[in-house]
Amino acid sequence: MRLHEAPSDGETSLKLPGIRALSDRLASSRSREAHTWIARAIAGSGRSGNGDWLEAERRACPLFRVPVLSRWLGDLRSTGSSGGTRRAKHGTRNPGVSRFRIEVGFACLIVVGGALSGNPSARADDVSLVPGAAIKQAIGGKVRGQILSESSAEVVVQVGGANVPVPVEQIASVRYDGQPASMALAESRESGGQLAEAIGLYQKAAADSANRPLLLRALQFREAEVLAELALTEPKYADEATEKLQKFASAYPNSRQIGDVRSALARTFLKKGDFAAADREIAELAKLPGASDRAAVLRTSVLAGQGKHDEALRELDQLIARLPKNSPGQRNAQFAKAQSLASMKKFDEAEALLREVIQANPPENATVQAPAYNTLGDCLREANRPKDALLAYLHTDLLYSKNKEEHPRALYQISQLFRKLKQDGRADEVFQRLKQEYPKSPWLAVGSKS
Repeated sequence: MRLHEAPSDGETSLKLPGIRALSDRLASSRSREAHTWIARAIAGSGRSGNGDWLEAERRACPLFRVPVLSRWLGDLRSTGSSGGTRRAKHGTRNPGVSRFRIEVGFACLIVVGGALSGNPSARADDVSLVPGAAIKQAIGGKVRGQILSESSAEVVVQVGGANVPVPVEQIASVRYDGQPASMALAESRESGGQLAEAIGLYQKAAADSANRPLLLRALQFREAEVLAELALTEPKYADEATEKLQKFASAYPNSRQIGDVRSALARTFLKKGDFAAADREIAELAKLPGASDRAAVLRTSVLAGQGKHDEALRELDQLIARLPKNSPGQRNAQFAKAQSLASMKKFDEAEALLREVIQANPPENATVQAPAYNTLGDCLREANRPKDALLAYLHTDLLYSKNKEEHPRALYQISQLFRKLKQDGRADEVFQRLKQEYPKSPWLAVGSKS
């Protein structure tokens, strides 16, 4: 059987001992990319086609160029389920030989977790840092060791015999040794925009991690945050998302995730138009270590939502001047300023600033680029430049469709602009996509009134 070949109808699942231990080895592997692809392939075995295995072979296994790989795969290919029988010749199968895609997945697991774990540092927690972080014990942008504690201020990692404090504002992500494979699948589904599936997988991972408090807390946070993201396109989840975020904030007021929780709650209340509740969350956010700038930018969004654009612009100009050039804080302040300028119909100023933001940020950063292009489209549309506006929205549709808050907004505006440009067929086609991909989106209600 080829590495990515599907099993025949007569083949049954191979029962391997120590599956949980092997899964843990996968979760603690050094390559997140391989981790994700192997886990995706295993989850797809028995219900999807060969594509998942082909991708696993192509993307995951070549990352581990170790001599034992071919031996492991050879052993698996030539071993039967009853007494270890071998194939008569290459490319043929003996009757009753058990083959299943999961064989190869766990072969990769063994290579990843076994061969590479000869390096003592292969099994460790990973704290990935934001660009420019100044932690001298970091190697390759990561601090690797055993996480001893987490708080709203810092994560303490034991590296060798030293305890290394890492400020929360310098942390991009954290991965724990022995994360369940379902967490990798959840991350994969989340990145693919399959948010409802991701939530279920995060819940499963949490159930499997009940005796690991820090990992459990991280999984509960991911579930709540993804639910809040889902609520942006399916408003029926808004109350549940708010409840879960508030419950997390109450249970873990000093967690490393508390700043993100306060920010998510503030954005949720802003979306609802509840400015008083948003203000309360922002005030709590401002009290946290290193979070004052983030709170200040969110505060201007409240002012803009209340129609106090001049006051918002004054505060944003002060922030832009004070924050480091091209820093995430300055970028967020610039983007908020552009939105306020657009609301005030100062389209030329807003366009210039948005193009500056677009040029200053990596093209793959959908979190920044999608709303930047959509807001640019709004400015150009209001300035009666429909073709230029259409191009801006198409950037979001073609390049940043994984941003589930901004993508339906772009689809709606694209359909309206095609209609304005007398291309009704294309307008209908794009609006049909909006209905199919986002059946609960508030933009559908806007479209039905148009």
